[in-house]
Amino acid sequence: MERQKMKWQIENYILELERAIREPIVERDIGSVEIDPDKAFFLLLPLLNGERWTSDLNTAAIAVGAVHAAFEAHDSISVRSVSTREQQLTVLAGDHFSGIHYKLLASLPDFGLIRSVSRTIGHINEMKTICHEQMPDSDEELLIALRLIEAGCILDFLNLSGFSRYAPFASCALPLLRLIAMEKEDGSIVDSRSGGTLDIESHQRLVVLLTRQLQEAVEAADFLAPFLRDEMQRIVAPLTGKLI
Repeated sequence: MERQKMKWQIENYILELERAIREPIVERDIGSVEIDPDKAFFLLLPLLNGERWTSDLNTAAIAVGAVHAAFEAHDSISVRSVSTREQQLTVLAGDHFSGIHYKLLASLPDFGLIRSVSRTIGHINEMKTICHEQMPDSDEELLIALRLIEAGCILDFLNLSGFSRYAPFASCALPLLRLIAMEKEDGSIVDSRSGGTLDIESHQRLVVLLTRQLQEAVEAADFLAPFLRDEMQRIVAPLTGKLI
């Protein structure tokens, strides 16, 4: 029953987000944007765990989802062979989703969240540029980059909405999922989304580190419902070959 309710809440959020960002011309020319259900899961963890969830919180969560849609649209240009016209349309789609995000946030009374997310978006764009040119050399710098890019806006939302105790899960799991999605090629690990490469040993060290950190966070979270612990294991364990 709890798992069915969780699935319904995530699906309902994704439908709300799709309605908020839908633009018929965009869908006609480049198709509908894919919403990452794993990001939705970690963004909605407080709701899924029974925390009080207001309409303002829901609007802010939709706004964060719109940011991710914009990032996805812009990132897709660098990883697909597309025509100049399609590139232009994809950029415009990303800008459209960004505009939705700012419009939603502007309707909220929490100016602190607006300022923080706006700053984080700027930092993420800067970090993506750096990673596209060359991936950070040290494990520590790479981990900082991945956490910012994959979880930065979600962490802002959680920390500034009174849900900071949920932040460690997104902080560990989302960069871990990004690492796992990278592909081995010619003795290196290639990140298809940025075009950057890193050595296999560094990749393995970070996967092990983040898996351990996520396990420790879950074990320490006595406030987390058991079915949510199980769901984190379902998301991550099949990919890492390790149980949380």
